[in-house]
Amino acid sequence: MALGLSLLFVSAIASGCLYFFIHSSRIIKYVSVFGGAFLMAICFTDMLPEAFSETDKPHLCSAFVLFGFIIQLIMELISHGGEHGHLHHSDKTSHQPDKSKQHNPHLLPLMILIGISIHAFFEAMALNTANGINKPLLIGIIIHNIPVSLVIVGAFAGIGASKSKSILMLSVFAAMGVAGGAAGHYSDFLIRYSDLVICFVVGILLHVAVSTLFDSASSHRYNLIRFLLVIAAFGLAFLIH
Repeated sequence: MALGLSLLFVSAIASGCLYFFIHSSRIIKYVSVFGGAFLMAICFTDMLPEAFSETDKPHLCSAFVLFGFIIQLIMELISHGGEHGHLHHSDKTSHQPDKSKQHNPHLLPLMILIGISIHAFFEAMALNTANGINKPLLIGIIIHNIPVSLVIVGAFAGIGASKSKSILMLSVFAAMGVAGGAAGHYSDFLIRYSDLVICFVVGILLHVAVSTLFDSASSHRYNLIRFLLVIAAFGLAFLIH
């Protein structure tokens, strides 16, 4: 578990550092689509079967999927959709907030960081299983965190924050994922209700995945590539299951 959480933290920091070297929004879109499709796939191939095989409360588990979906809707009011790898009212080529539309440009990056950090904590709670860390979910979160980390760094860089400060803010997000994983591993309460925790996280992930996959495409070529990426992600999810 410790190794997996360390990998989760380091990969988030490394992904954020890519902001200063990668300037192609197309690459980030492709990673977001692949990550969203992969998360959706493991919800159905791994997480839901595990939850429903352990529970004697299937209707309550189903309700918690919907509950997680609604919670993610609420969190996006704070994060402005940063979980999708872009901001809903941002300059999508740079993944930076539009400062001209903000009365307090320093407030938006903090809201993004808070919202995405809560999201990171919640999704990592489901990493713990009876057989150790959930490797498919860990892989999915790491891929998903690549564009998310870029959004965080871009949000702070967009208001003039230094590279070191931007990465420092990113480390808060990375640490929240580790904290969520640790909570899922050590909390007797979360372990006792692991079936409900998994279903709650599935609801969160499904919202993010659906929002990412059905985001508007800029061209028919991107639509074709998106389709191929979805097929590849589904295939990988089945292979590692």
